Parts: sequence; structure tokens; C-alpha cells
Amino acid sequence: MKQKNQNIQIIGGVIIAVFVIAIIFTVTQLSGTVTEIMDTAVSRTPDAILASAGIEEGMNVSLPVLYYDQKSDKCVDMYDTSLSNELKKRQFEWTSCDYIRKEVEEGLVESELDEKYSLVGKGGKLTPNKGLDDISRWFTEVEGKSNSYSGVLKMNYDAEKSEFEFFDGEFYPLDEVEFGEGDSVNSDGHNHLFTMSFAVPFTALLSGEEEVEISADDDTFVFVGKELVADMGGIHDATTKILKIEKNGDIYVKSSDEEEPVFSGVNIGENRNSIIRIFHADRDSKDSTFKVRFSKMDLNVTNVKIAESGEDGVQIAYDPSDLTYTAPLGESLVLQPDNTKSKIVMATIEGGIVLVLSVLLTSAIHFIFRAREQKQ
Repeated sequence: MKQKNQNIQIIGGVIIAVFVIAIIFTVTQLSGTVTEIMDTAVSRTPDAILASAGIEEGMNVSLPVLYYDQKSDKCVDMYDTSLSNELKKRQFEWTSCDYIRKEVEEGLVESELDEKYSLVGKGGKLTPNKGLDDISRWFTEVEGKSNSYSGVLKMNYDAEKSEFEFFDGEFYPLDEVEFGEGDSVNSDGHNHLFTMSFAVPFTALLSGEEEVEISADDDTFVFVGKELVADMGGIHDATTKILKIEKNGDIYVKSSDEEEPVFSGVNIGENRNSIIRIFHADRDSKDSTFKVRFSKMDLNVTNVKIAESGEDGVQIAYDPSDLTYTAPLGESLVLQPDNTKSKIVMATIEGGIVLVLSVLLTSAIHFIFRAREQKQ
């Protein structure tokens, strides 16, 4: 009998030891696994983005841009062959000159930015675009042709959708300036002819839900890094492109929510830190619309004083005067997913498992002692 009791005690000790080891092993393994799983899940939910930067519903975030006021070019007789060279040089102002073919024309610029991250013109086939092999005046100051001005776009943050958006159906950012006396661009009270460029650094989450929407008239070119992903060249009505970043980093493009996206040929790559560069030109003195939307994206922002306005606030971390800019400006706050939810869920799961194992352990100990009592 004594030997049996000793055997029961040994078996009970082994069972208790196994349960204790199982609890320690389970908690250790779950800690890393559950954290990884939940961080991944939470990073894909709309309300998890932007929390660490303190950006709240309805908050405006400044996007620094550079504008270039463009002087209207002289109208010429389309049918006077002796003026064909003058016609090719005309780039800005077509409505008041009649004869215009208004539609999107792709291929007006090279598919890759040059070493200074500037657009390179290729020319076009349609009448408004035949002289675009030289677009040096578009995004640099050229005496007698273009003057530069700095400014900001105020994007509104929608916390429910996790979106930054700027939209203006009557987009005339340079109404307060005139190129010079006699320039016809202000005939209706608006300064129609201008270009602008800006960039937005971001860290790809690769959640499969990240989107960038651009809608504008006229020419608009969207690059990721140095590669062209959306081509909306030409003088045209408001046209929309939606960029979608897939989980593998591929960038797909579509024109509407109903359209099937098409692979742009561009992939974010292993380095998930990238930058979106947007170039826009309004070359026609009729209507002006511009919209940009960033959805569920991890944008780089900074809380340094806004240089252009002297205001305190949050702005996109970008220096518009430096086209080669690739890194955050000043003391940056990189927007990261809030992992509070994952920690709570992890603690709940771990606690539940420990509780179950504890109940099983208690039951095993109780069973051992009952067995001993029955043997005695």
C-alpha cells in the first residue's frame, strides 16, 4: 500500500510539473505570436491609423506645394503655315484662341523623372500638345514665362474613413497674383493658367487597402519614387485616377470604383519607405478642379512650424523647394498603427488560456488526492 501511495505521489508530481511547464511554454509562445497577429490585424483597421501623431477628426494637415503662375501665350492663326513654329511654342491659353482638341493624351512626358526628379517632356500629337518637348517653364521660373509662389493645401482628416482629402471644384490658388498688365487670364476674375508640384512621403503598410485618388483638369502626372504610375496629360475635363497598393507592393490604377484596376508596372519594393510626387498644370482658361485623397495610408508628417505661413501645426514632411527630397523634414512624427487594441486582446487571450490551464491543473491535483484517499 505504501508503495502504491508513493507511486501516486510520483505520478501526481509529474503531472503537476508537466502542467506548470505547459503553462510557461504556452504563455511564452503566445506572447510573440498573438502580438504579431494582432498588430497585423489592427494595422489594417481605419481607426488604428494616425493615432500616435495625435491627429483627430476634422483636423487640417498642411501639404506644402510650389505654384508657378504661367503667362498666357499669344494666339495665332491655325491655318497660317508661316506661323506653325509659333503655334508649337504655345502651351498656355487655348479657350480664347478657339481651335482646341480637348481630351486626355498619354505619353506627353517620360515615364521616369530625371536625375533632379523633374519632368521630361516628349511632345504630343494633339494640337495643344505638339510643343511639349520643352516644358522647362512648367516647374521652374523662366523670365517672361513663369513666376513661382509657395503655398499649402489644407487637407481634412476623416477619422472614420482614415482619409486625408483636399477638394476644390473651383481651384484658383493664384487669384491674388497677376503675371503682368494686359495678361488675359484674369478676364473672368480668376487666374486660370498655373502649374503646381508637391510630394508626400509615406511608409507602405501593405495592408491591401491603401489608396491614392487624384482628380483634376488639365495635365496631371503621378509618380511613385521616380516612376510614372498615373498619366492624365493634355487639356481635358476633370479626370480621375485611383491608385491601389496591393499587399505585395504592386501599384494598380483605375479610373473609377466600377473599373477593374490595371497593374501600373511599379512595385514599392522591399524598402517600404517611398514618396508620391504629383505634377499638375492648368493650361486652359475654363474651369479648374483639383482633388487629392490618401486613404488608410501611413503618411509622414512633422509638427515643426509651417514655414510658408508661420503657423504652428501639422504638415506633410516635405520640402517643396527641393525636388530631390526623400526623407522627413525636421523633427518628424511618422504615423504608425496604434497597438493598444492588440495588447488588450493579447492579454485577454493569454489570461484565458492560463485560466483554462489552471483549472485543468487544479482538477488534476484534486483527482490525485481523491485517488489517494480512496486507496487509503
